[in-house]
Amino acid sequence: AGFLNVTYTYSDTLSDCTIVLGPGNFTNIKNAPSNSTVCLIPGEYQVKALDIANKSLTIRGLGSQPGDVKIELTKGSLKLAPRGNETIVIRNLSVESRTNSSAIQIYYPGGARSGARGGRGVVYDIGGVILDNLLVNATNAISTSVQVGPHITLRSFVLRNSVILAGDTGVQIGPHSSVTGVIVIENNTIRANKTGIQVGPGASVVAYLRISYNNITAGRIGIQMGPTTGPKEKGSPSGIGILEVIENTIASNTSRVIEIRSFITYNASIYLNTFLGDGSRVTFHIDTRLVNTSVVFFNTPNERRYWCNGIPGYVSYLGNYYVDWTQPDNDSNCIVDIPRTITKELVDAYPLTTAPSSFCLECQL
Repeated sequence: AGFLNVTYTYSDTLSDCTIVLGPGNFTNIKNAPSNSTVCLIPGEYQVKALDIANKSLTIRGLGSQPGDVKIELTKGSLKLAPRGNETIVIRNLSVESRTNSSAIQIYYPGGARSGARGGRGVVYDIGGVILDNLLVNATNAISTSVQVGPHITLRSFVLRNSVILAGDTGVQIGPHSSVTGVIVIENNTIRANKTGIQVGPGASVVAYLRISYNNITAGRIGIQMGPTTGPKEKGSPSGIGILEVIENTIASNTSRVIEIRSFITYNASIYLNTFLGDGSRVTFHIDTRLVNTSVVFFNTPNERRYWCNGIPGYVSYLGNYYVDWTQPDNDSNCIVDIPRTITKELVDAYPLTTAPSSFCLECQL
């Protein structure tokens, strides 16, 4: 939970750089000592693949924006594998995959080289990874942009303030991987031809998964938790301790904004999101054979003070905005009078008449 209050500032100063590299000597990054900060000067860095393993390391672009430092992968992925208590931080640069591989993959470094591929039920311990202020592009092929796994146990994962572009899936946790601590996916723009964010198949987030303040556009499913619909993944549900899906904007060509086919251990809170669906319709799929609906809530846990139509002083629980459920509002409190059905067992009792961004929740009275 300590990740939630971290803020960063960027500059082109070199005071915190242990090593400064450019395109001409970029291969020296493999020799960077643990606990160092490698700074990259603006330019294009073309590499076949890049593995950063078994060390704590910060890699930071020195440009004024992520696109100023561009890592182009002509083969393979940018692979990250911190061990135990190690943490790898990638910040303020862009990564582009020109192959059918993920642009960024958090992985077990012994896999392909040693032949230890790790079957189902076999996982390998990895430390923590923070990706911040990145531009990640894997649209040149049918590929996942950022992948956590497969077959690893990860301590923690944070993806923030980034643009993720994918030919297939924007961010995937899994398959068959476990996160023992927290996952925070926050304040990103995610564009994917298939799925925006996928947790699974067979993935486990033991403690806490927070997906917040993201703008997600997907060809099929905005956020998917659990196995895919293929027959090979039957019987491989994911598990999540605490789930929070808060203040995202989600659009999908098929209208499906969220699919949950995972066990929820404690509770799931889904509120203040803007569900655009396909522009006229919003659909969900929540597998009630797996999901205990008594722990899933489509509204704020507490009443909130808010402005409605420019008028302050309203107090209520608040749900989500659905493009297909905006009226009636006979008492003019910006909450639709009729609850919005999610499944037979689940409703949003406080659906919003307008997007939450217009509610001025933090305004002073």
